[in-house]
Amino acid sequence: MADLFEVAPSAVAAALGAGGNGSGANGRGSPYHAPEPPHKRLVVKATGPEGQPFTVTGQAARTLLALVKAGAAGVTALGIASWAFRLSHYVMVLRRKHRLAIPMLWEAHEGGKHGRYVLPSTVTILEIISD
Repeated sequence: MADLFEVAPSAVAAALGAGGNGSGANGRGSPYHAPEPPHKRLVVKATGPEGQPFTVTGQAARTLLALVKAGAAGVTALGIASWAFRLSHYVMVLRRKHRLAIPMLWEAHEGGKHGRYVLPSTVTILEIISD
């Protein structure tokens, strides 16, 4: 019975990998799985309505680009549903962290109503970097 307790921790460690993160056995890093490509990260450098420079990354950067491209028409979560699963959060990041005024206009439709986000102020995109 004592041998079982001595072998069990090493067997578990081997199954989980040295770090215990699933990188051994059949987890990531094993010969059975192709290496994962590095995630591309979008970085947008821009200037705000008062000329202040700021940098936005990730989905918030993608949201900023969508708002600038849409202009006065604005964007809805349904209109960019292929990637903006949390549009309201990305807009909140732009509002709070980068001090952009982005109002939401309610629009009625058959099933109820939804919000349309509009960027009324001028934001100038200086650089778009995609790693």
